[in-house]
Amino acid sequence: MSMLFALTGTVCVILLTYYASKWYANKMGPVAGGKFIKVIDRVAVNKASSIIIIEVQDKQYVMGVSEQNVQVLMEIEDKINYLAENEMSKVDFQSIVKSLYKRKGAE
Repeated sequence: MSMLFALTGTVCVILLTYYASKWYANKMGPVAGGKFIKVIDRVAVNKASSIIIIEVQDKQYVMGVSEQNVQVLMEIEDKINYLAENEMSKVDFQSIVKSLYKRKGAE
C-alpha cells in the first residue's frame, strides 16, 4: 500500500513539474526574438556556429554566429516574407484540406 502512495506521489510531482514548466515557458514568451528583433531562420553550420537571418526595424540581415564572434554578413535587399509557425501550419492544413476537397469533388 505504501508503494502505491509513493508511486502516485511521484507521478503527481512529475505532472506538476511538467505543467509548471509549460506555464513558465508561455509566460516568458519566445526565445528566438524580442519586441524589436526577430530571428527569422537559423541554420547550423557545425555544433558551435550557425548562420541566422534576423529582422530589425523592417531590415533583414544575414549573420554568422560562433562561440567567439558575431558578424553581419550582409543586408538583404528584398525582404523575405515569412509566416509565424502557427500561421504556417494553418495555411498548410487549409491547403491540404482544400486540395482533398477538390479531388473528392472532381471524382
